[in-house]
Amino acid sequence: MYLLANAAVKDFESWKSSFHSNESYRAEHGERGYQVFQSADDPNEAVVLFEWSDDEDPRAFFGSEEMRERMTEAGLVAPPEMTVLELVEEKSARQPSA
Repeated sequence: MYLLANAAVKDFESWKSSFHSNESYRAEHGERGYQVFQSADDPNEAVVLFEWSDDEDPRAFFGSEEMRERMTEAGLVAPPEMTVLELVEEKSARQPSA
């Protein structure tokens, strides 16, 4: 499953550093991978698409007291907006042949 999280942060680079320092903690609770995006319109808007283990609930993890404290320390302005997604179809861009 996937989790799309969108959050306003005080400083994107500081948040990103903290995000990386919490990687093993998230992996212990079901994270399998992620993609980080920065809004083109607001440099302090972070969007993360997480890939999460199907046997773990990412909403419960991000709603835990421990994770809320970590997100506050990382510089989130407010709790992230979160949407759980199921992959229906995928197409990857391919490099042109030389």
